[in-house]
Amino acid sequence: MLKAILIDVGGTLVDEDEFFRQADQLILSELAAVGKATTAEEYERILVGYTKRCFPNPREVTLWHLLRPDLAEFKRVRELLQQLVHEWTASAVRPEAAAAVAALAKGKGYKLALAGNQQAKVKELLQKEGILEHFAFQLVSEEMGVSKPNPIFFQIILDFLGVEPKEAVMVGDRLDLDIFPAKFLGLRTVRVLVGPYAAQEPPAPVYEPDLTITSFGKLPEALAKLEGG
Repeated sequence: MLKAILIDVGGTLVDEDEFFRQADQLILSELAAVGKATTAEEYERILVGYTKRCFPNPREVTLWHLLRPDLAEFKRVRELLQQLVHEWTASAVRPEAAAAVAALAKGKGYKLALAGNQQAKVKELLQKEGILEHFAFQLVSEEMGVSKPNPIFFQIILDFLGVEPKEAVMVGDRLDLDIFPAKFLGLRTVRVLVGPYAAQEPPAPVYEPDLTITSFGKLPEALAKLEGG
């Protein structure tokens, strides 16, 4: 019986497409500035290739691919990307997120948990949208001191909720950070095909989710299937 639902934040609940657009623009601009200009089409081809292969940070490896062997420039642009991450403030949640989260919390009384590699400030948006109040576990990686895919990240949440792995399901958009480590611990998994990581392809069977959905709004239906199976 499912008792708890761990839900990824970035990409799954919060729309981060604008952040990735800005990151891509920054990389293309900096490449041009140092005489390594490439077309947006070629950049996208390389980026998608690394994303498909589940590289943890496909933009960084794409950057190195296009700058190599210039380590100094790689480090400089990488620092700019890290600064963008630090300064970024999410401003939009997925349109279907609020209603779906409320339905999950009230329908069958599932214990909901945030399970995101995020800065704590993202919770201001979740609070504003009326989403945060439905979560029994409201911490993100910055507050926990550990992040995905470290199995301890998931174990902390399970222990807080007082549930066993077999009683929980992890919902997320990434095979490498959400699906694989959760399956490693024995949780069931649902992948949401949204954002740039929808291009990821399972490199091994252990990366295969139990179910895949195209919208977070379809999660209640997916959970019903897991309960029945």
